[in-house]
Amino acid sequence: MKQEQDWHTEAYKGMEVHVTALPKDEQGKAWDYSVRVAYPGDDSTSESELTGEAGDEADYPSAEAAVEAGFMRGYSMVDAMFQ
Repeated sequence: MKQEQDWHTEAYKGMEVHVTALPKDEQGKAWDYSVRVAYPGDDSTSESELTGEAGDEADYPSAEAAVEAGFMRGYSMVDAMFQ
């Protein structure tokens, strides 16, 4: 069964950062994230995002912790775009 992704969106420096938590195991004890950066109004699931990245090597204990880490990564991606 395919799991529906729950995207969270925050505006940051004129861009939108979209993050979703991804379970790494069936028990929900380890989580990762996916992050996309897009222009405001672009759909988080569309292929038109400016940049997207899978998570990192860390295992997060909850979906909320993974989303928080994803936003931190997304903010740093936006910062790198405007340097």
